[in-house]
Amino acid sequence: MANMLKFWSNALTRHGVLMIAFGTALCALGSLMVRPVREQMGYAVAAALTALCLLTAWLSLGIRKNTTVPKRLSRVYLMGGVVSIVCSLIYWLVQSASIDLRVVGILAGLVGLLWASWYMRLAYQFQSSTFKAAILCGLAAMTSSIGIIVATRSGLSKLSSVTAVGCYLIVLGAQIYMTAAFLHREHLRALVIERQ
Repeated sequence: MANMLKFWSNALTRHGVLMIAFGTALCALGSLMVRPVREQMGYAVAAALTALCLLTAWLSLGIRKNTTVPKRLSRVYLMGGVVSIVCSLIYWLVQSASIDLRVVGILAGLVGLLWASWYMRLAYQFQSSTFKAAILCGLAAMTSSIGIIVATRSGLSKLSSVTAVGCYLIVLGAQIYMTAAFLHREHLRALVIERQ
């Protein structure tokens, strides 16, 4: 368990910094989109950066392949994700049909759902400690909720959408970085226990 915690901590540290960099780049891109001439091009670049962020998260979450989750729990995760997506689509359909949904927001929402599922998986690893598992479940709920809000927030201009997603990715990156620090602390604690 100690080696796995060390591996996760190192991987999450790198990914947290990368997410903060993606978010900062999106916020900087938002400042370039102020001119209407650059708005379309800037939005296309922002969509590409957010898709790259989603792809990076998807590939880096392969670090969880060392853990096995029971099939029943996997079904619960899958159903939770499906219900979240269905609720967000219903929320969008209830709103005015003339308002378009922003691609950058949808991609950011998917990033949030991906990380929320990872937090739930991590909570399963700490099921012996109810407090730690509850904190991780709370992080998962917060991450997915804010991701769904960002994805379904309509009426925003392209500039506002890019800026909101940039801020969301910065917050998510800081959260991932803090989770890496938590896992590092747990790794040190496991080493002390093993030596005793």
